[in-house]
Amino acid sequence: MPTSPPPDARSRAARRVATLLPVSAVLAVAAWWFIEEGTRVGHLIAWSCWGGECSTNDARAVLPIVGIFLNIGLLVALTALARAFGFGLAVMTGPLAALRGWSEAVAEGTTTPAAIGVEQRIVAAVAALGALVALLGLFSELKTTGYGAVLTGAKRVPATLADFGAAEGDYGRVSANDAAALGFGTATLVFTDNGRYHRVKVRAREQWVDTPVYAVFRETRPERARIGLPWTRSYPAPEKPESGAAAVGSGGSIVSELERLTALRSQGHLTQEEFEAAKRRLLGN
Repeated sequence: MPTSPPPDARSRAARRVATLLPVSAVLAVAAWWFIEEGTRVGHLIAWSCWGGECSTNDARAVLPIVGIFLNIGLLVALTALARAFGFGLAVMTGPLAALRGWSEAVAEGTTTPAAIGVEQRIVAAVAALGALVALLGLFSELKTTGYGAVLTGAKRVPATLADFGAAEGDYGRVSANDAAALGFGTATLVFTDNGRYHRVKVRAREQWVDTPVYAVFRETRPERARIGLPWTRSYPAPEKPESGAAAVGSGGSIVSELERLTALRSQGHLTQEEFEAAKRRLLGN
């Protein structure tokens, strides 16, 4: 198997980052401004109340509402980009902007700390919760991607997964059958280090097979490598299996895949047994 990530998977991940990163930046700046400005001027807005209801003609009253909606959009974008870490960052954004706006209002003399004390404590608690989620999410990502191990001296090199099969035994407290139902099984992690070719059996998820992965290991223990996932992960949508004739008729995908497998075998990346097994899977036999 080749040890470079599949080009289509790389392009999916690149497009995901190219889309979500600028969108998140714009949403973050906009949400911060609307919420900060809304809380800063909130005590300057005149309200008319009767019958238990209040209203105002001051357009500034909608600033925090717009900011909240923008913050929700930021939460969706950052969660898609960085999962729990991004979720925590988005949860922090709105409360921190509100605290900043109140601080400016106090400095300008439009309100007092006593008047906003309860709101400040509640919002500060939400910001602290977001910071905790972001911190735990960051630790999780460092472990999942292997960057945490790299910080302690491990290596992280490009790899691929081959020979995906059924789970061999239980996954901790998860039975082999339940693991299989969730898409987990065993595979061979294939990578090259210092000019040497390595194949290590690992636990893996089927959707990782056609995406970029990394081998994470200590310099002297490549045989104990584990899977490291990319920071930005983009998985292809599941495809319905096609018959051989239909696949050839829709762009010759079987022919091109057979050519790719043949090239991999001739380059020494696939053994004859692996080539035959891959060909049988491709042809549906």
